[in-house]
Amino acid sequence: MTWSRRIVRIRPLHVLAASLCVLVLACSVLAYPKPAQVPYRWELTFEPGDLRLYVDTETGLSYWYFAYKVTNRTGKDQIWAPTCTLFTDVGEIMKSGRGVPSRVTGDLLELLSNEFLQSQNAIIGEIRQGAEHAKEGLVVWPARNLTVNELSLFVGGISGETVRVANPLTGEQVILRKTLHRDYLIRGDALARGSKPVELVDENWILR
Repeated sequence: MTWSRRIVRIRPLHVLAASLCVLVLACSVLAYPKPAQVPYRWELTFEPGDLRLYVDTETGLSYWYFAYKVTNRTGKDQIWAPTCTLFTDVGEIMKSGRGVPSRVTGDLLELLSNEFLQSQNAIIGEIRQGAEHAKEGLVVWPARNLTVNELSLFVGGISGETVRVANPLTGEQVILRKTLHRDYLIRGDALARGSKPVELVDENWILR
């Protein structure tokens, strides 16, 4: 999804090719599987917090961070091992924790002052049933490029819903998993905004 206004100039010779690409993409979207409207597999209750920017005072480096709460009301104990991937509009694809010093995670845990909050590694494991066994987690990514305007967050592991489809290029069977997708928009300079929550503009479930 793109929210920023851009002026795109297409050369006349490319108009036909562009039209064909749009048609192919439209057909692909229509054919792509979507999650069931009513969940038929186990699904945890996931309560996302705000996405924010943190600047490490020791090194001057910046990090995106995100806190959440997850509760098991599925009727059966589950394993909580989430995957949290952040995409940016400059082409970055970042898996949570990679390139994040443990000291920075520790500093954020101290800053947030929540005795129940756990790091992304410590939180992995069994999640028992009931609100009294809910878990709260912290996810962190390096913010190497602060010129970004659009970010997309994908959180997997919340649901047991899957679908098997054929790779359109190889024909190989692949498994897609129900994933929470959240889109964010940064208005203005990311660094100047400080730790204000990044604006959430869309949230939906997808299979990926």
